[in-house]
Amino acid sequence: MPQPQFTNVPLGQFGNIEVSTYQTATGPRLRLRRHTPRPAEAYFDPLELEGLTRVRYKPIPLLPPRSDQANAATPRTDGTMAPLQNEFALVSVGVARVGSEEALMIRDMNAGQTVVLRAEELDALLRARHRDFAPLVDTSDLVAIPEADIDQA
Repeated sequence: MPQPQFTNVPLGQFGNIEVSTYQTATGPRLRLRRHTPRPAEAYFDPLELEGLTRVRYKPIPLLPPRSDQANAATPRTDGTMAPLQNEFALVSVGVARVGSEEALMIRDMNAGQTVVLRAEELDALLRARHRDFAPLVDTSDLVAIPEADIDQA
């Protein structure tokens, strides 16, 4: 029986956090890894990453509140985004430049929402537990904007 293949593709270094996409036998993950001062490593599946794009509307204690000023800077990318998909979510991840700083951009490919996470926010995610993401992946309190019915025009 062949052994499962694991691939690790580096995306970038944000402060002291290494970010990569990591393919496992059970699907893709985003891998965060810190060597110093306290080694830590975390893996996030596409559904958790999709939830992170809602942090502006559904803040979680783990991440500092996002100010309107921080959101005002327009992130720029070179267009290279890596897709991560499972049966529940489809996101793309890549490096964005916000002012003079590089950050991780996560885009929910279905809803079009985007979050840009700087080094200190990525560091905070290394302390996360899966239950910290529960409010972000529960969409029952989000109000969907109804689409126009073309038959009613």
